[in-house]
Amino acid sequence: MGTWGIGSFENDTAVDWLYDFEANDFRLIDRTLASVAAMQAVDYLDADEACEALAAAECVAAAAGFPAANLPNEVIDWVSANSPIQVKPEYVRMAAAAVTRVRTQSELKELWAETDDYEAWDTAVADLQTRLHQIE
Repeated sequence: MGTWGIGSFENDTAVDWLYDFEANDFRLIDRTLASVAAMQAVDYLDADEACEALAAAECVAAAAGFPAANLPNEVIDWVSANSPIQVKPEYVRMAAAAVTRVRTQSELKELWAETDDYEAWDTAVADLQTRLHQIE
């Protein structure tokens, strides 16, 4: 996984997901979050799936009016072009569950835990959790 920062969109997997998002918006968000939400505790959440889940959750937060400070222009433009966006409560619930799973039980967490940037990554993911909980 090519990574250049701790942010949800600062890796190759999320950028690839974002490319698909431009053509599929909420259909891709739904598909991405539903697959993580359907996982059992024993299921393995690999790093790529976790990166995609964080990207989808960031889009939900932005659509609901709680964007990250460093969103890609594609997401900013999408929110602006579709505003106001009525975010379904199930998307918020799936996003919150997915972010919790990524932060507590995922390969992505394990990979970040092996770096000096783990605390910064965890703080960024915790911020996303906080923004999602503000929606509920």
